[in-house]
Amino acid sequence: MGRCMPRFPDQWVLIEAIQAYTNEESERILEEVAPLKKFSNSPEAMRAYQEIHHENPSRELYVLHTRRKNPNIIEKKWVGVKRL
Repeated sequence: MGRCMPRFPDQWVLIEAIQAYTNEESERILEEVAPLKKFSNSPEAMRAYQEIHHENPSRELYVLHTRRKNPNIIEKKWVGVKRL
């Protein structure tokens, strides 16, 4: 995952997981990612995330800061009824 991040030092990056899996500790392991866009601040990055996610909710998108060497993404299971 960290291989593409040195190209964007000290930036917020919107990425898409191309190949990923969840390990036994419920941590999402991103084996291959595609950087979509870089940002100087997190609100801009989150707005872009929301726009793309709204158009296509099945895409696995993340907003990360390149200072972090390990994204430490924990998958949470949602239990309940979804309102329509």
